Amino acid sequence: MTPRHLGNLVFFGKILAVSVGIGVVIAALRRNGPIEASGLLEGALSGVLIGLGCTLTDFLSRSNGRGSLVRRLPIAVLILLRAVAFSFFILIGLTLPFWLISDTIMWQRPGFGSVFVISVLIASIFSIVIEVTRLLGSEATLSLLTGRYRQPRLEDRIVLMADLVGSTALAERIGDLRFHEFLGDVAQDLSAAIEGASGDVHRYVGDAVIVTWRSHQPLVCDASLKCAEDMHAALDALAEKYIANFGLAPKLRIAIHCGPLAAGEIGYWKKEIALLGDTMNTTARIESAAREYGAKTAVSADIAQSLSVQVKATLIPLPGYAANGKCEELALWGVT
Repeated sequence: MTPRHLGNLVFFGKILAVSVGIGVVIAALRRNGPIEASGLLEGALSGVLIGLGCTLTDFLSRSNGRGSLVRRLPIAVLILLRAVAFSFFILIGLTLPFWLISDTIMWQRPGFGSVFVISVLIASIFSIVIEVTRLLGSEATLSLLTGRYRQPRLEDRIVLMADLVGSTALAERIGDLRFHEFLGDVAQDLSAAIEGASGDVHRYVGDAVIVTWRSHQPLVCDASLKCAEDMHAALDALAEKYIANFGLAPKLRIAIHCGPLAAGEIGYWKKEIALLGDTMNTTARIESAAREYGAKTAVSADIAQSLSVQVKATLIPLPGYAANGKCEELALWGVT
């Protein structure tokens, strides 16, 4: 079983546990009299059907086979379709368990209409929240809501910068609109590798993506390097598809570095979480070094020394790089 599949199982396991808990609590609160085991079982099954059904709907809509179609739909249509799908699973979750266990039809019970309407409203709100989170990113959405970065703060982060090789020539050949579609496909196909490594997409800059982790412990450093390997592997596996659609198989050049960054909100009408500092600038210099040395992935000495012994053994030293604005050469490592 691959780490990605294991991560999906863990994710659905958490959803299952939370859904059962919510279903049981709601069933207990709705009981006027003594709480019976059958009532709690009905609530648990109802929670499972609603929670897993809604989660699976969103999970499948983001799969590679459907990602391109989903990206072409207006956000309002996506919100409506997701709310309809969620409402369907809510209806099933509110009726099927009671029919199986109590042999009663839920919609014939008093108050079913109000419960269903409230559930649909909640489903619609969740649908909107999902799209807003997709638009801003999970970290940025949560940070903006909690005010974590109202005042700038220093954070130690791992920064991964992945840049497409030869994208300028491709854009000139296929045109801006087709190139935009190309970048959308690449971003979609890289998402599983980033999610599997628990990375957060900070932003897309032209044909590059910046991913960060809020720690540089050995396990997290290992995950960042594994993310880079999985990103290369994902595009290699889909090379024929890209050649058929765009006439070119995308290749990445990746740089990884770690260190302190100033994180804070920037903007008024349009806010974003900006990450500023020498660490970000140095990562860009490392990406330039990777281009000069022909390395698919280059990591800084700070990352190399924080890796576990097993992962560190896969590195090979690269020549020192005299980066602009740096007094000393950068000590860099490539991946075998």
